[in-house]
Amino acid sequence: MNESILIGRAENFLRQVKKHKIKAHTIQDCKEFLELYAYLRGNLDSLQEMRDTMVMKGYKAPYRSLIKYGRPSTSEMKTDDMYDISHHTHYFRMNASAKKNILDRVKSSIASHRIALGHLEDYAILECHSCEQKYKGHEIALLTGDKCKCGANDLKLVVNRKGVYRLEIIQFLPLSGDYMVKMSELNPQSREAFRSMVRILKQEKRGAVKTLSLVIKVLEDGRWVRKRVNVPTQDQANYEREIRDKYGSNARIEFIQFHRKKPSIINAKHMQNALSLGYVKHTENQIQKILSRILEKVLLDAQKVESYLEALKIAVHKSIGDVEDTEKMKKKFLKEELKSRYLLDANGDLDTDIQQDIMLREELEKSLFLELPRTLILWDLLHYYLSTSYDRRSKHSGPFPLLRPSLDSNQIKAFQDFKHDIVQILQEYLQEKIEYVPGMGNVLSLKFTVEKKMKGLHLQIGPALGAAILSNEAGLSLEKVSKLFSVSEEKVREEKANLKALQKPATPKAQRFLKIVKKIDI
Repeated sequence: MNESILIGRAENFLRQVKKHKIKAHTIQDCKEFLELYAYLRGNLDSLQEMRDTMVMKGYKAPYRSLIKYGRPSTSEMKTDDMYDISHHTHYFRMNASAKKNILDRVKSSIASHRIALGHLEDYAILECHSCEQKYKGHEIALLTGDKCKCGANDLKLVVNRKGVYRLEIIQFLPLSGDYMVKMSELNPQSREAFRSMVRILKQEKRGAVKTLSLVIKVLEDGRWVRKRVNVPTQDQANYEREIRDKYGSNARIEFIQFHRKKPSIINAKHMQNALSLGYVKHTENQIQKILSRILEKVLLDAQKVESYLEALKIAVHKSIGDVEDTEKMKKKFLKEELKSRYLLDANGDLDTDIQQDIMLREELEKSLFLELPRTLILWDLLHYYLSTSYDRRSKHSGPFPLLRPSLDSNQIKAFQDFKHDIVQILQEYLQEKIEYVPGMGNVLSLKFTVEKKMKGLHLQIGPALGAAILSNEAGLSLEKVSKLFSVSEEKVREEKANLKALQKPATPKAQRFLKIVKKIDI
């Protein structure tokens, strides 16, 4: 396919995606759900095909074509030749830039579609009335249209209360690959929140050695020759023997360099950006809806603060035309506006209570815009890790594609405890199912430890086990954790008993328990 045709086709496709407005959080029936799911799945297939074609055509490194071999010296070149070379170089550079940009947008769009599909899959359970077959998670992709495998088309949508999903963020994802545009539309506080969330998702694992690079001296034909050799991870322990076996006993190692792999919590730039944008923009919208109610409750006089902000806008607008001393004129107009609104005291200064309210408003806004999206995404990640098994996180992408199935101690540091007041706001104003969790890092560490101990045992790992771990480690009541994970208190109590036995394998009772469960397929 011609380069310009491929780029044009991709741009046109992304333009059509941008025009298609998605409101996943308003889904009410199975037909609506399947139409949206099929649309996103079809888009994803087309985008992945485009990406593969672009990678095959060298779009990942488009500037290589600009390298010139055997270019004549300037003194030997005619003026016309120099102009032609400059013109062609500019053309190829523009073409290379177009290739790089379109591949970047396609990758961003793929990441956003995968996130959207993951949230939809965790949201729904589709039940067939005829054969009672249930489809959930990645199984939904097996459906052909709106028909079950049995051929019936009487599927019913049931909301998966145990799933981890947030359909509200889908409309804010850069589905058309326009993540740079969406980032520029964020307000300053949200932009700072976006950067902090990307840092969370980029938290790296402690470096594990992947390969070794060695510089060795080898005796060949009576001369010492230097060679650069790479040794893979599995041969690290015996790299000296490996070198001598391959190059002879006279080989000498002069230099060793260790190459470490440091995977992030989510190890892909476009996935990090898309998730952060979705959560930040969603919370920005939510804050704008609830901010006035919060301020009325917190401030001494919210109406006077609003009046002050209106006066400030008018003063700024009036002073724009004065190019000589804008700041001086702004202060003059502001004082006039405040005086007309009776917001100044007898000395002509802004009322003390209003000053305190303005400072409190600024601090509150900053805290909300920074902490709300961080709290929501950390809660969803914590919830997902606690309610799913290692195998599921390894094999299926879920609402957080490319998520590390387990984290090390360095990555767990990203899970800093929530602020009490932010959790209260989420509960009271946004009706979120969330609780303050002290020591989130310890909770996650215990979950990963339990998963290692349960490896090879025929025990089911699900939301009830996560609820039991959260109750034990964070001190939350059975009633609270059962509501958070949508499981019965009795099931959580059973898992707590199992945990007690698993955590003390040295006792005779626990050893007997482990022998029993190995023989039982639960």
